[in-house]
Amino acid sequence: MLEKSNAALIEAIHAHTPQHSNPASLLMDMLNIGREAAYRRLRGEVPFTFGEASVLCARMHFSLDRVVGLAATDKLSFQLKFKEFTAPLETYNEILERDIAFMREVASDPTTEFATATNSLPAEFYGKYDSLNRFKLFKWLYQHEVGNPAVRTFEELKLPGELQRNCREYVKWVQSVATTYLIFDDSNFKHWLNALRAYREMHLISQESVRVLRDELFAMLDEMETVAVKGEFENGNRIFLYLSDIDLESSYSYVTTSRHQAVNIGMFSLNGLRTPDPLMYEYVKKWIKTQSRFSTLISGSGELRRIHYFKRQREIVAQLG
Repeated sequence: MLEKSNAALIEAIHAHTPQHSNPASLLMDMLNIGREAAYRRLRGEVPFTFGEASVLCARMHFSLDRVVGLAATDKLSFQLKFKEFTAPLETYNEILERDIAFMREVASDPTTEFATATNSLPAEFYGKYDSLNRFKLFKWLYQHEVGNPAVRTFEELKLPGELQRNCREYVKWVQSVATTYLIFDDSNFKHWLNALRAYREMHLISQESVRVLRDELFAMLDEMETVAVKGEFENGNRIFLYLSDIDLESSYSYVTTSRHQAVNIGMFSLNGLRTPDPLMYEYVKKWIKTQSRFSTLISGSGELRRIHYFKRQREIVAQLG
């Protein structure tokens, strides 16, 4: 790499090294090199190869284009978290493991802020419920027609134990973030009702399984209401729940820490467009903040609106019979 680009990469490595971590130790782990080789690179005595730079920007969540000065202001760099593989559950598990590693890292920063505006129930709530999580994945596989043809019904889908554990682990680390903002509209539970009815009518799920899912939806509602009343998760971390007065068209989220900024735009159910681009981060953050002005805070306040909302959602879920 050119001298100036190499110096900019070294600066980016230092800037994106978590607090209380050693950049040389990170290089040793990420690049599989010795301690002296890591320090020689950090001192600029040995330039990074393009392959090494690519690994570092992927693992440390910064834009290589911007580091080397190639990024134009009108071109934004996205990574599409969408996969067409013959083993989709294994691939989803790999993506989940990377997300867990990222959330574990940012959760250690007390300044971390995680915000989402969504028209569907976020994984930080349904991900800990085995049947709800399995139905979400079954629906995803069926819609994309990438599932195992031998798995023709919800009852036939068996999730690997590792994937089930990682779903619950993801919930744990997302809720470990210091401050969470969540904006959602009235349609989230209705989406589940419509999907379950449609799949039942297509004989893709049994009535008994629907009843199990209904009971988990009720349990999730109880948990959400408790969180809303207290304004915090069970671990004590703060959450600000907003109920939007307007319909949300998609799902947008951002994460910000003292060292990281990243956004995600939801696509195709479980997939999303992700980027650490600072310009797009500002756009998404501004959009989410704007949505909060069309919303009512129901965590720790807005008691009447909160009571009516959860009563209405329970009535919707009860329609599953």
